[in-house]
Amino acid sequence: MRAFLGIEAFARVVETGSITAAAERLQTAKSSVSETVRALEDRLGVRLLDRGARKVQPTEAGRAFYARCLLLLREEEAARLEAQALGEAPAGRLRIAAPECFTARHLMPGLAAFLARHPAIEIDLVESAGAVRLVEDGFDLAIRVAEAPAPGLVVRRLATSRVVIVASPAYLAQHGFPAAPQDVARHRCIGFAPLSWRDTWRLGAEAVPVRPVLLTDNAESLRAAALAGIGIAAIPDWAVADALASGALRYVLPGCETPASGIFAVYPTNRLMVPKVRAFTDHVAAMLRERGLPP
Repeated sequence: MRAFLGIEAFARVVETGSITAAAERLQTAKSSVSETVRALEDRLGVRLLDRGARKVQPTEAGRAFYARCLLLLREEEAARLEAQALGEAPAGRLRIAAPECFTARHLMPGLAAFLARHPAIEIDLVESAGAVRLVEDGFDLAIRVAEAPAPGLVVRRLATSRVVIVASPAYLAQHGFPAAPQDVARHRCIGFAPLSWRDTWRLGAEAVPVRPVLLTDNAESLRAAALAGIGIAAIPDWAVADALASGALRYVLPGCETPASGIFAVYPTNRLMVPKVRAFTDHVAAMLRERGLPP
């Protein structure tokens, strides 16, 4: 552990170009900074700084070492902030983006219990099927259903979502069941605009092009259209589980495998997992398990 001593002092000298300026930033004596950095060089067995009369500059080894030091200092700061956050009670306004159908069917039923357990939290909920800009629009987190989350975000997987092909008994009685994936193209289909399922359905090993008789960007409307007998719909299983259980909808091509996605909580950064965010994601993960959604 002794090799880590002096890293911050060395980094501040590189950034300011001066031992005096580094000492001022660190609010310590110039002699202390100088001695600490020399001791660091002695322990490493390499000269890190060229000490000129007017300016101090890193050596080639110093430049390489400085790049690594930045990573260590950032992680130290993140660890400190997270440790401090763990001691705080969940409180404040929590701004969340989530798909409207998922919100209605899985977030709202458990929201009363969450707010009762955390009375100091207020929720600002923005419902949209499309991806939002987390940082630019000031969101604390978003719930996203995707095969793979976007890079550069911090992700926690909450559950699994799988697309199912469904239709109402009335529609199937009139138009019949598709016997094979390619038969779907000859049926009246309902497309979901935000996703690739709007005009191409992946059924088993086949990508079946469809021409939707109805296209919607709202998953609740997609569900309602299927229940109304307008046509065959490709929809997440969690959106129609109750309708399938009651018989209001029936599986189409039940033996045909369809792609699975994850239900993720995504955050703009892992620099600080504040208590209100951690409390909400823990609550949602537990609630989805209780509702039988697979991990």
